[in-house]
Amino acid sequence: MITFLFLTFALFNADSQVGGRTSPDGAEQLQIDLPASEHLKNVGGKDGSGLCVFTSVEHSGRWQNVEQLHGFQGKMRKEEGGGWPEKVDKMVAKYAPGTTYLQYSGDDTSLLKLALKTGRMPAVTYGYSPRYGGSGRIAHMVNLVHLTPRWAAVLDNNFPGENNYEWMTPAEFTRRWKLGGGGWAVFLLSPPPPPPPTANARYTQHTEPDEATPPPATPEPFLFGVELNKTTEKGCWHNGRKITATEAETILEGGTLTDDSHKLRITLIGDPEKTRKPKADIEASEWGPTVLVQAYPADAWAVTAIGLPTTGTPRIVVQAPPGPDGTATVIHSQADYTDGIEGLIGALRRKAPDYDPNRDKDGRKGPDITTTSGLALARAVTVTAILAFVLGWFAHRIVPAAVTAITTAHAQVFPPKPTMEEMILSALKTLKAQEAAANVERTDPIKPS
Repeated sequence: MITFLFLTFALFNADSQVGGRTSPDGAEQLQIDLPASEHLKNVGGKDGSGLCVFTSVEHSGRWQNVEQLHGFQGKMRKEEGGGWPEKVDKMVAKYAPGTTYLQYSGDDTSLLKLALKTGRMPAVTYGYSPRYGGSGRIAHMVNLVHLTPRWAAVLDNNFPGENNYEWMTPAEFTRRWKLGGGGWAVFLLSPPPPPPPTANARYTQHTEPDEATPPPATPEPFLFGVELNKTTEKGCWHNGRKITATEAETILEGGTLTDDSHKLRITLIGDPEKTRKPKADIEASEWGPTVLVQAYPADAWAVTAIGLPTTGTPRIVVQAPPGPDGTATVIHSQADYTDGIEGLIGALRRKAPDYDPNRDKDGRKGPDITTTSGLALARAVTVTAILAFVLGWFAHRIVPAAVTAITTAHAQVFPPKPTMEEMILSALKTLKAQEAAANVERTDPIKPS
């Protein structure tokens, strides 16, 4: 408890705290855990200006297996440094064609939260850090790797390494993101990597932890590269085209980027020539919309670091959706594709966690009573028919007599009020009787007294 209070005081006192994959209070693990071996250090373009924007975008590409972006930073060294939204569009089209992405400029963090929820790693502007000494003000882009109601964390490409994440409160991150005129973010739309298998621990890339880089006295040794005067326009851009907020919401929530938490994960492992066809077959099949598919070579960190089997032609691993701890059960694994998509789909039908073949229905005919579910249904129908007969006999024989007796007793105790028509008829009868009596009295002879 004392340690927690000290860490909390230190965090708020310093605005942020440098650490590893775990939040300063030890309660949360990074949502986006890119291995330190995949971290890149920021470099300059041909004019010496920093390439933080393009380094951060390549980080996102490494996390989300966007092959076109591998080596993006290196290619950008032939260009002038500095970055803004239109330049990202131009450089992605030049060096990484086919990449699908969304850019956002504004002050709404909801897209950032959605990206992290779905396992994507956004590249974001970052306007301040005490790491840089002096005023701490910078024009920089980093990767947002954690954002919950309690904590935020960034991977700063000037400080790569698994113990160099910068942790802070969500409000403090939002303030830093918007410094300089409003936040800018780049989201890749490709799926995230496969989750660690449930039975295995998360990967560990280093036998010894990296030492945290001490804060420098001045920011001069560090490279930046966000050109704030060119990132003032607010809005959304999809693959370089300006779109409306409604279109962005459609893309993020109901289109290309969706909440993947409920989907099966299929990982294809092996030579690209062996994984290309099954990937295309799966995506075009009836199961395509219900699964996330990624293909990796056998030596890729995304599969070796979490212990997935890598032998096969190709190896095909199917996992259930990730659980609360981020891991996922392996429900099917095969080492070849000899029986094609039919064999894999058959396995998925049998192995899907919530698929019960006994619940399948054929609308052309009634239930098959030879199955367990059919027999159960037949028994239920028989019992229901017997109960219906008994209740029907009871209703026909007993209920009418009971209703008559109850009605008679009620009428004796609480006589019903006459209707208006009955009251009029009764009055007419009384009047007629009175008139008849008067006539008789006038025609009778006078009797002697």
